[in-house]
Amino acid sequence: MREWQGKKVVIVGAARQGIALTRYLAGQGARIVLNDCKPASELLDAWKAIKELSDAGYPIEWVIGGHPLSLLDTCDVLGVSGGVSLTLPLVRKASSLGIPIVNDSQVFMEVVPCKVVGITGSAGKTTTTSLVGHILKTATSEPQSEL
Repeated sequence: MREWQGKKVVIVGAARQGIALTRYLAGQGARIVLNDCKPASELLDAWKAIKELSDAGYPIEWVIGGHPLSLLDTCDVLGVSGGVSLTLPLVRKASSLGIPIVNDSQVFMEVVPCKVVGITGSAGKTTTTSLVGHILKTATSEPQSEL
C-alpha cells in the first residue's frame, strides 16, 4: 500500500471520480491540488462537495481554467479522472518525468482487503453484476471462503 501522508497529489478532473479521489487522499494526509479546465462558474457542485474538507482543515488547492504544466513542478503523484485523456499534455509530461499516474480504481485496489470482481463498460453492467453475483452465491455459501 502506498503512503499518502504529506504527498502532493495533483488530481485532474473535478467530477465524481476526482472528488472521490480528493476525499480519500485528503483523509490519508495527502496535500491535494484539484485541477479542472472548466471555469469556476461550472464547478460549483464540485466546490460544494470539497468545501467540507477545506473547512475541516484539509489542504485543498484549486487550479481551474486549464492544465498548466507548472502543476508538475512539485507534484509527487498525478491522479486522473476517467474522463481525462491520457494524451493530455499534462499527463504526457508527468509520464515523461516519471511521476506516478493513478486513478480512483487503482487507489481503491491498493487498499481493499478482499478479492474484487470489477465489472466495467458502457452497457450490460447490471445484468453482468447480477449474473456474477448469482455464480458466486451458487459457488459458495460461505462469503469468506476461497473459490
